[in-house]
Amino acid sequence: MRNKNSEKNVTVAFPADLLCSCVMTTTITKTSFPFWALLSLGFAYFMVGTSSLSVIGLTWEISEGLEVSPADIAFLVTVFALTFAIAAPLTQIFLSHLPRIRILCTGLVIMAVALVIAAFAESYELLFLSRGLMGLGAASVSPMCSAIGAGLAAPEQQGRAMGLVFGGLTVASVLGTPLCAYLGTLIGWRYVFLLLAACAVTCAGIVFLLVKDRQAGANSSLIHLLGALSRKTSAFAILITFLQMTSIFCTYALIAPYMTFKFNMAEDLIAVVLLVYGVSGVLGNVIAGRLSDRLGANKVIFISLIGLAAGVVLLWGIGPWLLLAIASISCWALFGMMFHAPQQQRIANIDPDRRGLLLALNAASLYLGISVGSYISNQATVHFGYESLPVFSMGIILVCILLFLPSLFTKSRGT
Repeated sequence: MRNKNSEKNVTVAFPADLLCSCVMTTTITKTSFPFWALLSLGFAYFMVGTSSLSVIGLTWEISEGLEVSPADIAFLVTVFALTFAIAAPLTQIFLSHLPRIRILCTGLVIMAVALVIAAFAESYELLFLSRGLMGLGAASVSPMCSAIGAGLAAPEQQGRAMGLVFGGLTVASVLGTPLCAYLGTLIGWRYVFLLLAACAVTCAGIVFLLVKDRQAGANSSLIHLLGALSRKTSAFAILITFLQMTSIFCTYALIAPYMTFKFNMAEDLIAVVLLVYGVSGVLGNVIAGRLSDRLGANKVIFISLIGLAAGVVLLWGIGPWLLLAIASISCWALFGMMFHAPQQQRIANIDPDRRGLLLALNAASLYLGISVGSYISNQATVHFGYESLPVFSMGIILVCILLFLPSLFTKSRGT
């Protein structure tokens, strides 16, 4: 009898223990959010954003120091972005057998070396080459941040996770670019580059300590790359990213001289404009991360594109009123930065097995858009003047909206 009772007790107690265990496990899964690891990845994105866009805030200082025109500074953005666009998918193909964290940290160190070279550059040509090397290093950072970040969070928290990781780029607009502009007037552009180099090395150490991911990515090849580019869903998603960034940088690449020309703004106030742009961008990124988990990525992307178009129209159409100009820049930045977190969430789930490659292609298209937009900005300024920049931005964003509409319609029919 004792044995039977014992067996009964064990039989009854086991499901209860299992139930408690399941409840505890479920609670941990729902509440656990790798905040510090994601934040460190956001810091790495911050370094990429600040390093790539620093020359925009330092336009006048570099122009005077190397005796080149402000329009030539746009090419420094172009070479960085073009190198990034080519190298990002190739990194996924040729280095996919290595741990992702090692690729990420090595990329940050390469960026630091390039920044040191830029700081000591005595000619525009050497600065140009250093920007190419910097783009090569950054191509190993951004896609890895997105791929690792997407895998760290639960599916229902992906929007928030991608918002936190990509938030580094928007914070670069808030703190990085305006701070570079401000420090450039205090200590000179060369010391700004040295400071950025030190921050890049520090970032590599922090990421290595806080991010426990030591896995290699899925093996990828040129066949996978061509397949992603030829598949309608992924190809159109990547094209939308390219057009969105091209539209923004048609104006943003030369925003400092544009504001001076149209609104007669003093050079030392450019940092204020960049700060407004950045703060609004961070707000947009936070809003998008929350909304995409509730409304779905496609709806948030569409709202972003419409708002971005409205901001560009305001910036172009208003008269020489500085406060209205700052308000339009705020609108432009808020909706522009609402785009990226849901877009990365959308792309990350097209093919989870090839997530790293798809996010690398998305990052490549993002920086290719920066490159092409900066080039258009330069050419538009030379041939039509600064006042033409928002017109080119408007034309491209309208094409972007028209191409995105079928995706929104297909999604809505499917739900």
